[in-house]
Amino acid sequence: MKNIVLVGMMSSGKSTLGKKLARALNYKFVDLDKLIEKDQQTDIPSLFRQKGETYFRETESRILKEIMPESKIVLASGGGTPCFYDNMDYIRSLGISIFLDVPAADLVKRIENHGKDDRPVLSGAASLEDALTSKLQERLPYYSQADLTLKGEIDVSYLLEVLKPLL
Repeated sequence: MKNIVLVGMMSSGKSTLGKKLARALNYKFVDLDKLIEKDQQTDIPSLFRQKGETYFRETESRILKEIMPESKIVLASGGGTPCFYDNMDYIRSLGISIFLDVPAADLVKRIENHGKDDRPVLSGAASLEDALTSKLQERLPYYSQADLTLKGEIDVSYLLEVLKPLL
């Protein structure tokens, strides 16, 4: 059985879908941001403020690479994880990578419902939709390297059908 790694923008549903998928497959769910917070003993926004994005990205890459292939996990990566160092290559070596492609307008609604204060890469953005559209375009070359791309709202049963021949 192969690991499954979910990639995509913040609020694209990686954690929500990942938990459901892990339950359905009897895999362990792992959230990369939670591993970083445990390792650093602080939350992501505080880590960004205190040590900066470069330190965060180095830590993120190190912790990602501590995850072993064939460990039967569904991993929710951070939104920027695939875009730094050789992280996308490592993600692809871990198992099946899936890009959750959600339009910027939908991301805006989700983020507004949950608050953008905990999204350091959006701090200071005049327009949330413009910032997300720009960030999505910047990250698309990395996300598009995923084994599968799924658009919009994803149902777990549909995802299981898509994954069945790949597992």
